[in-house]
Amino acid sequence: MCIIDPIHPHGAERIASMHEVIGPEDPQASEASVIVIRTSPLGPERFGRMTRLKAIVKHGAGVDNIAIPAATAQGVMVANTPGGNNSTAVAEGAVSLMLGLLRRTRDMDALVRENRWDERWAIRLGDLTGARVGLIGYGRIARAVATICGKGFGCDVTAYDPLVSPAAMRAEGVEPGGLAAVLASDIVSIHVPLTETTRNLIDTVELGMMKPHAVLVNCSRGGIVNEAALAEALRSGQIAAAGIDVFAQEPPGPDNPLYSLPNCLLSPHVAGVTEAGMKGMALHVAAVIDTISRGEIPDTLLNPEVLP
Repeated sequence: MCIIDPIHPHGAERIASMHEVIGPEDPQASEASVIVIRTSPLGPERFGRMTRLKAIVKHGAGVDNIAIPAATAQGVMVANTPGGNNSTAVAEGAVSLMLGLLRRTRDMDALVRENRWDERWAIRLGDLTGARVGLIGYGRIARAVATICGKGFGCDVTAYDPLVSPAAMRAEGVEPGGLAAVLASDIVSIHVPLTETTRNLIDTVELGMMKPHAVLVNCSRGGIVNEAALAEALRSGQIAAAGIDVFAQEPPGPDNPLYSLPNCLLSPHVAGVTEAGMKGMALHVAAVIDTISRGEIPDTLLNPEVLP
């Protein structure tokens, strides 16, 4: 059992109680039957020579860092751990960015620290209550955002997801719409995986469809938003603000165009990194490994074509 990236101690202890655990630099890593991975890139150059490898288990939902076709060709199962406390944590992270931007939390802190108290009278903060929130994607995390915004703040929520039926959305109090309808919202929040279809899904044209007062939030994956186009939209006033937790390159390079923009609130890919979220995912990883060890098929298997 090779754990490449650190996971919550509760999960690590559960796994260690069932299996011998080694790190990626251990000479015996090539003999591992299961790999546990979080954010590190994992391609055939790393696992291709692991002849005993049976499964790769992703700590989290997104698997864009794993070369699944190569794993499939090698007969290796790939499973992830979506849902649970992690979905709630990411949803709360997205809403916290919305509130941080609307309430201009960083700017208000500066007024106090820099003795600019009286400038507060010239500022009008934004409201999440009653806002129109648009969701790109309507999976577990987006559903949690819809619940927080809809039931908690009285927002009108619209969602775009071709894979979810309009009836299912309406049953949960969310209005289905096309991408253009979602982009016309006051706040747009992204909740789709990074694939070749979604790469640069939000680019110059899409940003041009947003309102000048609109806020964009991305707690999904970097690469879905074209960062250069976003920087230009923020600089020109095409949109009002953005909250970005994920980047095309992580960590971002020193020349990232978003660094210099005061209307862009940045976060180091930690929307889901809460105590409950990390513990829940690590224990889910342990449960998936236990299932595989019993010779059973995990519910979250992503490449069932490897099965006999």
